[in-house]
Parts: sequence; C-alpha cells; structure tokens
Amino acid sequence: MLDDQSRQFFQNWYKSELGETLLQLELAEITKELDPAVGYYLVAQSPLKDFTLNEHRLRESILVAPVLEFGAPANTVVARASELPFEADGVDVHVFHHTLDISATPHDDLREAARTLLPSGKLVIIGFNPLSLWGFCRLFATLFKQRGKAPWCGHFIAHQRLEDWLKVAGLTLETKRFMFYEPPLQSGKWLGRFSWVDTMLKPLKLPFSGIYVMTVTKQVKRFIPLKPRWSGARVRVPPLSKPTAKEMKE
Repeated sequence: MLDDQSRQFFQNWYKSELGETLLQLELAEITKELDPAVGYYLVAQSPLKDFTLNEHRLRESILVAPVLEFGAPANTVVARASELPFEADGVDVHVFHHTLDISATPHDDLREAARTLLPSGKLVIIGFNPLSLWGFCRLFATLFKQRGKAPWCGHFIAHQRLEDWLKVAGLTLETKRFMFYEPPLQSGKWLGRFSWVDTMLKPLKLPFSGIYVMTVTKQVKRFIPLKPRWSGARVRVPPLSKPTAKEMKE
C-alpha cells in the first residue's frame, strides 16, 4: 500500500525542473522496455496520479492507485498494491514506477505482482539507487531532518537486495540498467552544467547512477509427464519333459 503523504510529496516534486527532467528519461526507458511486449493488459503503479503510458502495443492499460484523486484518468483502479483485483496469471506487463520506494509492504507488492502475471510475463521496476550521489544526499537529508521531502522520503532499496526479493517471489531478473549519473540539482541550469558526468559514466554502465531500471519475468517450471514403464508379469512355467518309453506303455 502506498503511503498517502509520501505520494503527495512525490507528486509535488515531479513538477520541479529536476523531477520533470527525470520523468521524461524514465518514460523513455519504460517505452523501450514495452516496445517488444504484446498482449492484452498493462498494469502500472506510480506515485503520480496521472502516470500514463501511451506508446505500447497492449490492448488495455490500467493505472492502480490506493485512493481516487481529483484529476485521475478514467483507467484508474483503486486498490492496494498488495491486494490487486486481478485474476492469477492474467496480466501481461506490470510497471512499478517508484512504487516500492514508497510502499509500506514491498515484499507483498512483489508477490502480488508475481501472482497476477502471466507465465513469461514482464515486470519493469524503476527505483532510486542508494549507492549514488542521490543516496549520499539522502543521508544528509536524514542528518538535517529533511526526510519529509521527496525524493528523500523514499526507501531507496539497493538493487542487490531487490534481486533477492525477486527470487523469493518467483521472478527472474532479465536486464538491469543504470541511468542519470548527474547530481540531484534542482536547477535546470546547473543540471545542464553537469551533463558531462552522465555522458562520461553511462557508457561504462557503472552501478552508481541515481536510478536503476530492472526488467524481470515470471518463470514457471514445466513438468513433462513420463510414460510409466510397465513391467510384464513373470509367470514361472515348469519345463515340459519328453515322456519315457515306460510311461507311454503304462
């Protein structure tokens, strides 16, 4: 279940220059992951009430929110992330846009997503990386008691730790990418001055960026029935002996 107060913090923060810049990059990464996906249902979760994904080839898109907010799109379904109103093995793609960062029950959210995914279905997770300049700033926000502001109010779950959670939920990691190596500067002018950092570090694919994108799939073990080997009944038949001449006379 998403924390309502943190959700509001994130909605306000994404209206800032830094938030808008990051959102456009995140949407581009999600679109790249959705490009090969085909099917019927795409379910997205985000702290943003108007989080829309239009560039995909799935028939129907659903946005899950914990509360119905003013201005929410028509495809919004009010439900807890840990108690989705969908049948098992019915969703083609799930998108967690910083859902786990502000979730009170991240383990349950992952298990519920795994339950509703089709076999070989895809889950796209976007989260904040604590091993980055963003995580360093979050530590300072904690020291100066500024954790009540976004994005520092998020959990910042390490991707190594999240991989362990995925295994428990029965999900298999397919790809992992890192993006946005720039420091979290609120001014667009200063962000532009540090764009060289991302240009230099992104090709190296170092795990120290502010954001990580993980794509996982639901793998279902298939059991091939083996044909039983029926063993023939062994009947002991006494050997037939040729009668002697004496027995024939009698």
